[in-house]
Amino acid sequence: MRRFSFALAAAFVFLGAALPATAQIPEIPPGKWWKRPRVVESLHVTPDQQERLEEIFAKHRRSFVDLKADVERRQIDVEDLLAKKDSDPKKVSSAMDALDEARLRLGKARTMMIVEMKGVLTADQWQMILERMEEWRRERSERRGMGMRPGGRGGRPDRGGAEKEE
Repeated sequence: MRRFSFALAAAFVFLGAALPATAQIPEIPPGKWWKRPRVVESLHVTPDQQERLEEIFAKHRRSFVDLKADVERRQIDVEDLLAKKDSDPKKVSSAMDALDEARLRLGKARTMMIVEMKGVLTADQWQMILERMEEWRRERSERRGMGMRPGGRGGRPDRGGAEKEE
């Protein structure tokens, strides 16, 4: 029975690692979408808006590196605990709580950056983004399913570079 509950706990951990954090709503195009010609054209993003969006991204970029690293470290902590034959359930639970908190901090930081970016866009531009959210979610999911990062580079970390197409 103990072996079964350990396997069940491990399955939940790995399933949870594969799911996006709930705080990651709203969905925006991956990468530096304000530099991609197709997105710029469809949303009618002005050069001034592009510059302001870039400034917002640059302001948040370093903290995202730290927040993502914290999530990865906490994921490793959980995996290491689960790899042990006799894992202490209290330690696993504590490590999971820490991982969940790290994911929440990352999701909140991302959402707050999006809120700041929303302030740069017109109401019509934001409405167009809302209308295309499901499409971008699907594209992101398909890229992940192919083992590619949002920037279209399989296996390499997403460095937030400008992509040529959506």
